[in-house]
Formats: sequence, C-alpha cells, structure tokens
Amino acid sequence: MTPAPEKWRPVVYRDLQIPGPSDAPFAGIWADMIAKNNRRYAAAGDSRFAVGNAPAREAHFVVRGGDKVAMVSVLNTATACKTITVDAATNINVKMCPMRLAFWQGPRGNVRQAQGCYLEPGAQPGRFSPDPAYAVSYASYDVAEKAIKLGVILAHKAVEQCSQIVPLYQK
Repeated sequence: MTPAPEKWRPVVYRDLQIPGPSDAPFAGIWADMIAKNNRRYAAAGDSRFAVGNAPAREAHFVVRGGDKVAMVSVLNTATACKTITVDAATNINVKMCPMRLAFWQGPRGNVRQAQGCYLEPGAQPGRFSPDPAYAVSYASYDVAEKAIKLGVILAHKAVEQCSQIVPLYQK
C-alpha cells in the first residue's frame, strides 16, 4: 500500500539506454517506442548505440493498493518529444512526450496512451535530479476521484500545459 497517496511526490527518473534488471517494468512498457527510436537513429546513420538503446529516459509515478497497481510513465526520446518551454537560466527543458497509464488488478492489466510532460536538463544529460526548490515534476493520487494528478514547476511557477488529471478508469 502506498502511504499517504494524496501527498505530492517528485516523479522517479530512469535511464533506459542500457536498462538493468530494476528497469525491466519501464523498458517493457516502452519496448515498442524504444525500438522505434533505435530504428530512427540507425536510419539516420547514427551507429553510436550498437550496444544498448539510443538515448531514452523515463519518468514515472506508481501507486499501490491491495491487488491494484497503477503507474503513469512518460518516455523522453529525441524522436518522440517536442520542447514546450525552456528555462535559459538553468538550461532546463520541459518537453511534451508519450505517456502511458498502466493499471493492473491482480493478473489483469491494461495500458492507455496519452501525452505528458518531461522535465529534462538541456546541457548535461545523464544523472538528472532537478532542484525541487526551482524545478520539479510531481504527482499524487486522488483517492476519491481514483485519478493520478500530474504537474511541473519550473522557475517556481506551474507549467500549465503539464497540469493534468489522469483517471484510472475510463467512463
């Protein structure tokens, strides 16, 4: 059970370029898009990524309760995302990228597609951990509405295009 699911938390980032065992759920949910990204790099003649994947990073939020698990995941690749805003002072980009909601109840699961925001460093990829006092992607779970809330703060202001509510159940 996720303690205090309604509390806002920073999302968790994963590098999927050379995924390890703990990255399997995230690499698995994005296997088709990672393969497509790899093909696009190869078609452009970029062979730097013969081992592993072309650059791919993911941000996610997971909530658990009983036999139910819900995960929102946003995949950041150069070939699938569009920059929507840049903070020149810190060289942080906010990008609109593919997003998936995966929901499992016991052995059954389903995945829905959408778009979501990804907070990305502009100059120094690799181990990115934004300063939450200045920039952060965050999420919470609204128990009453059965929905995951998402948002991004950049330069101490909400990025409005990134504020969204993702219901677990379609009506």
